[in-house]
Amino acid sequence: MQRITGIFIIFFLFINIYSDTIILKDDQIFEADVLSFDSYYLVLKLQNNQEISIPWDEIKQIKHTTTSKNWMEDVYITPDDVEVTTLVAPLSTEIAFKKALFPGLLIHGSGHFYAKDYNTGYMLLSAEIVSLVLMSISFFEIISPVEKDQSFNVTKIIFFSGAAIFGGTWLYDLIFSSRAVEKYNQENKDKFLIKEDKKNENSTGQ
Repeated sequence: MQRITGIFIIFFLFINIYSDTIILKDDQIFEADVLSFDSYYLVLKLQNNQEISIPWDEIKQIKHTTTSKNWMEDVYITPDDVEVTTLVAPLSTEIAFKKALFPGLLIHGSGHFYAKDYNTGYMLLSAEIVSLVLMSISFFEIISPVEKDQSFNVTKIIFFSGAAIFGGTWLYDLIFSSRAVEKYNQENKDKFLIKEDKKNENSTGQ
């Protein structure tokens, strides 16, 4: 009898642990059980037993563990870029850093875009574009001089200034995107359906 009871306890523990992983288009990541869906909404049961309905156009991916994939998901989940209004889980500082690292190396401000700090994100992206223009102009002037004995002192200054702006904006995103995430989480802490773990506030999605 005790052995049977133990088996049931282990069974229910595994049910609670292995939920489906839901990823929204703003990269909110959380675990939930898929209950049902129609052509407009996906109905989920969160780990705190709260049931919610999320519009399909806000969902990026469903990683199934407890349920099997339905072929209709490929119809309802689209690559369209939409604003995610559903706040389920706090953002992750680790994901912000990873995004700032890459694709942030190529698209500066990616970490801040993830943290929904769009003003800073666009500022960093604009600075990157300016830096690339400066480096490109000066580089082509060096390899294709107008005059034979042309001095490149000013040109080199322009090139290295562009390089400094490029590296500086990327480093800024790497260093400060985590703070942007913390600020966003703090400002919306009462709106999240899943509250932050006080012992590890930014562990969501890790």
